[in-house]
Amino acid sequence: MSINKISWKTIFQAHSGGFSSKRVFGALGMTICLGLLIASFVMARPIPDFAELVYVTSASLLGLDNVTDIFKKSINSSN
Repeated sequence: MSINKISWKTIFQAHSGGFSSKRVFGALGMTICLGLLIASFVMARPIPDFAELVYVTSASLLGLDNVTDIFKKSINSSN
């Protein structure tokens, strides 16, 4: 797939063709954390405590999507 043909829709799609909820919520959480980081920088306040929880959860969701893809490939190749 060339870089010109990548769209937002293909970023959030799973290999099966539907949208991956783990990718959507992971990206949403990362966007929220980025917004909190920018807002705290502009207002010169510390980042809220719950931002760490949102960040770790979002990173876990994105990583979990990759792990499940690896196991799907290994199960399919063993059959």
